[in-house]
Amino acid sequence: MFNFSNQEKIAIILLLIVIIVGVGIVLNKNINKEDNFIINRASDISENNPAIQIEIPPVIIHIAGAVKNPGVYQLKSTDRIVDVVKIAGGATEEANLDLINLAALLKDGQKIIVPYKTYSETGEEINKNINYNEETMYSSSSSTSAKININTANANMLQTLSGIGPVLSERIIEYRNQNGLFEVIDDIKDVSGIGEKKFEGIKDLICVQ
Repeated sequence: MFNFSNQEKIAIILLLIVIIVGVGIVLNKNINKEDNFIINRASDISENNPAIQIEIPPVIIHIAGAVKNPGVYQLKSTDRIVDVVKIAGGATEEANLDLINLAALLKDGQKIIVPYKTYSETGEEINKNINYNEETMYSSSSSTSAKININTANANMLQTLSGIGPVLSERIIEYRNQNGLFEVIDDIKDVSGIGEKKFEGIKDLICVQ
C-alpha cells in the first residue's frame, strides 16, 4: 500500500480531474468532426445527385365527336377527360358536354366520343337530359340512343354532325328519297360530297335504325 500524504492525495485527485476533462474535450471534438463530416457528405451527395423524377407513364387516347380537332393524342395517366378535350381544340358549339364526365381519369387505349346535341323533327333538343354512365360514353362505341339516325333525321339534325352543312344535309335527304333508306352507315358515302375522310369523322355518331 502506498502511503500518500494529504497534499499528494489532493494532487492526484486534481490530476485525475484534469485528465478526465481533457479526455472529454478530445472526445467532444472528434464527435463534432464526425457530425460535420456526415452533414457535409450528405450535402455533397444531394448536390451531385439530384432527386430522380418519377416518370408518369403516358396514355394514348382517341377522341372523336364534337371537338374541333378529333384524333389520337398522347397524355399523362393523371390527366382527365377535360384535358384531352382542351388538347383536341376544345368542344364545338354543338357539343353536349353535360352528357360526359369531364373529371374522369384517362385510360390507355380509351376512345372518348363527345356527343353532339340532337334534335327532334320540331328542332327541340332531345338528348339534353339523357343520363349516360361512363362505361357507355367511353367504350369503343357509343350508345345507339345518342346517335343520329340518318334514315329519319331532318336537315337540322343532320347538320349537327361534323362537316355536314345545309348542302350536304339536303343531299342526304334527297338521296334516301330517291334510293330508299340506308341499309348500313357506310352507304352514306354514296352521297355526293361525303368521302372517306368526312365519313371517318361522323361514323361513330350515326346509325341506320
